[in-house]
Order: sequence, then C-alpha cells, then structure tokens
Amino acid sequence: MKHLYLIFVFILLLACNNAPKTAESKTDSQSATAPIDTADVAKEANYVSVNNWLDDFKNFRQAIYLKDIKKLKTYFDFPVSDDGATIWHLCKLTEAEIQARKNKFKNPDLFYEQDLEQYRSRIFNADFVKTLLKIKSAKLYETHVNETPEFTTAETIYKMITEYNAADKVLTLNLAYANNAKDEEGNLVSEGEYNIVYSFVIIDGKYLKFRKIDIAG
Repeated sequence: MKHLYLIFVFILLLACNNAPKTAESKTDSQSATAPIDTADVAKEANYVSVNNWLDDFKNFRQAIYLKDIKKLKTYFDFPVSDDGATIWHLCKLTEAEIQARKNKFKNPDLFYEQDLEQYRSRIFNADFVKTLLKIKSAKLYETHVNETPEFTTAETIYKMITEYNAADKVLTLNLAYANNAKDEEGNLVSEGEYNIVYSFVIIDGKYLKFRKIDIAG
C-alpha cells in the first residue's frame, strides 16, 4: 500500500511539471524583459569602431545614407559660424523661412542643430549622396585622394573628388559640376562649372568634424 501511495505522488508531481503555462504566466514572462527596438539595433550595427579617420569617414557616409540625423549631428559643433554664408546659399531659404529664423533666433546667421534637422537634404543633396557612396575608401586612405566616375544628366556632369591633407589634417569632399548643356549649334557650353567643397578637420587623428563649405566657380 505504501508503494502504491509513492507511485501516485510521483505521477502527480510529473503531471504538474509538464502542465502547459497559463496565459497569465506567459504575460509575466514577456513583461519581465524590456522590448528591444530592432530598428535602432540594426542601425547601430552599421557603424564601425573608430580607430582612424577612415573609420569615421565610413560612419559619416553611412549616416548620410541612412539619413541618421542623430549621428550626423556628432560631426558638427553647434552653432556653426558661416562667415561666407555658403551653407545658407545651399539651404536656399525662402523669405518666409528667413523671417521665421529672425523671430526664433537671437543670431539667425548662425547654423543650429534645428537647421541641420530642417535643411539636411538641401546641404547634402542627392548628388552628394550618390557620389559619396561611390568613394573607394581603401584607395582614399592609401593614397589620400580618390575620385568617383562622372554622372551625367541632361544639364550637368558631376563627380566627387575626395582628398586628405595630412599636413593640415583636413578632409575635403569636392562635389564638382560641369555644364552638359548645348548651344543652338549643338556644341557643349563650357560656362557654368562650379564646385561645392565640404571641409572636415580631423580631431585626434580619428574624428571628422565639419569646418566649412566653400563654393567656387
């Protein structure tokens, strides 16, 4: 009789251990772990550890590609003073936008974080993005210069020329435009060439920091 009782207890314990979890226990299990934002994790995974300026250039390029405004802000020291007003030339502000800035900022000539959020696509336009992605980073690091192939539209021919000046510790991204228009006789028009040159100073041999934009031509 004693043996039968022990067998009964053993079967009862086994049944309890194998019973399916209730909906309540499942809910408790899920709530115990904070939800993970997989989009943020995937995005962060695209950035490499920075050991030299090329690593940070790759991260900058990835931030441009991802339109990651939070990451892009790390390449600026705000507010940015643009004495030549070239950055505002690229922004092409309307009269309404100019007036709104005057009402919002004590010094509307400076370039603030909010401005990068609002005018990022005007400063780093589609041509900039397209050519930046074509830079061969290994060649740039090895020879300190790299040039993309030319891209042609109905009106323009453009390319990017990147150069690292080791003496000045400055990386320049030169978006160069040429005129692809033709005159009445079908000849290419030579006028209209210009360059938009983005300059970044290299901090501690590793980190890119925006310095200025020059427009020539």
